[in-house]
Amino acid sequence: MGKKKSKKMRSHVQIGEAAALEMPLASPVKAKTPASALVVPAPPLSRLYAYAIDWAVGGVVSGFPAVLLYAAVTRRNDMFSDLYIFEALGYPWAVGMVAGALCILASVLYFVVVPLRVWPGQTLGKRIAHIKVLREDGTAAGPLCLVIRQVLAGFLLEGSGFVVARYIREMAVLATRVDVNYYWEIAGMVITLISGILALALPSRRALHDYLARTRVVPAEGHPLYRG
Repeated sequence: MGKKKSKKMRSHVQIGEAAALEMPLASPVKAKTPASALVVPAPPLSRLYAYAIDWAVGGVVSGFPAVLLYAAVTRRNDMFSDLYIFEALGYPWAVGMVAGALCILASVLYFVVVPLRVWPGQTLGKRIAHIKVLREDGTAAGPLCLVIRQVLAGFLLEGSGFVVARYIREMAVLATRVDVNYYWEIAGMVITLISGILALALPSRRALHDYLARTRVVPAEGHPLYRG
């Protein structure tokens, strides 16, 4: 009986060893590269092209409400100059503030609502240049992200890259009666210069407003560098 048991045990061991030899070895787990890391940044020339279009078109959109209000209130045929003109012509300073608020609203529609609702991640300039804004993880930019990028970082901080920034500075002067326009404009120019240097010098091509909003600008469909 003892010999039979030992033979059975040997046979079971041999079968187990054979099965172990036939089992494939588990391959080492490879870490997946995040999809956002595989996306190349939009080249500086594409961003400059989009910026030029948005500066021109966005500037017209931003100033249009003030021009209309100026014509409606004053009944004059001359060109609108700035928000100070209403008070200079004898109207309450609040009229200039209303004009400025309408300009800001128009700018938000162009720079925030359009890339949020019309063309995801794209203003008209970015649409024509075939580039778009994404979050740094590669997902679509949401409303808070776009507000930080365009309004807080763009309009208020960098400033000189947006026509509406001028109206914001003029509103600050009307409200406080302190001439902060000049110093605010100079500071905005310096910050814009730094932002441009970052976009040119860093491999990620991210400007200051991209870091603050945690966004990146990438090629979109139709761009030579678009990867799908």
